[in-house]
Amino acid sequence: MKNQHEQLTIFRFDETNSFADNCEAFLTWIEAVDPEMASILRDNWAALVAIVNEGSRDSKARGEFNAAIATALDALVAKDPQKDGAL
Repeated sequence: MKNQHEQLTIFRFDETNSFADNCEAFLTWIEAVDPEMASILRDNWAALVAIVNEGSRDSKARGEFNAAIATALDALVAKDPQKDGAL
């Protein structure tokens, strides 16, 4: 039986696929690992991809992405208070 940490090392990007295909494959894979977090990531994927454009990092886009993720995580915790503080 594999533990959670071993499971997380299974995904590999396929160098023969396009960036978009690899992104979709990753999002599909992460849904099996953690559906709630995958949903948050999928909802904010365009903002994540916009952080790096042609090799340049956009700190404003990074800040906006971080804020959106923090808001989504706060909403997730507020939705299910029994998970608050639980590991």
